[in-house]
Amino acid sequence: MEFVQFEEAWRLLRAVGVEEASRTESELRLALVEGPQSACIDIASTDHPDANRLPEDMPRVDRSVLPSVVEAIIHKLHLTAAYVVPVGHWRQLFDAVAEGMASNEKWRSTDSEATIELNTRDPLQFLPADFHTLRDLVGCVLTSGTDATHGIAIATTGSPILVEIMPRGEVTIYTGRADLAHVVTDLIAHASSAVAAARAAASANPAAPS
Repeated sequence: MEFVQFEEAWRLLRAVGVEEASRTESELRLALVEGPQSACIDIASTDHPDANRLPEDMPRVDRSVLPSVVEAIIHKLHLTAAYVVPVGHWRQLFDAVAEGMASNEKWRSTDSEATIELNTRDPLQFLPADFHTLRDLVGCVLTSGTDATHGIAIATTGSPILVEIMPRGEVTIYTGRADLAHVVTDLIAHASSAVAAARAAASANPAAPS
């Protein structure tokens, strides 16, 4: 894993359609440029604080499963590199996930070398050997993050796809091609079916009273 200068990474990411959706003093939100084949796919955790107000057709996945869904998308698309951009600044993200990522040696090494990056949004590049660390980071954002500034966006130069993970239990996936959207929806459907099956099994076999 290594940091890449924002301007350098932005030049590469813009080539696949990444754009700023909004920017304030405290937050940067990214998206993909809309096109004839683009799609925006939302997933919510089953414990999302606004679950009752979300669209009924929005897929629900257990919060603990969401990191594996993101990792499965990365592996399924055979990505050779992923760039993580914090919604806030690195200082806020490193502080939020410090405890949860303390056992991850690669992350600790990056954290200790990130002094000059703390007030920036310079993307952190993850290569295939780092994807397990990326999965763990997604998990920590969802379990340790308490504010929108603890969210992250994952982009790649290999395919027009962008994944945004927010601590409330929201994962938004932007795709720029129909085939990518099909892969993503299949993976989400599989994860949602697993949740439904687990709930059905629990209902059919309630715990015996003590």
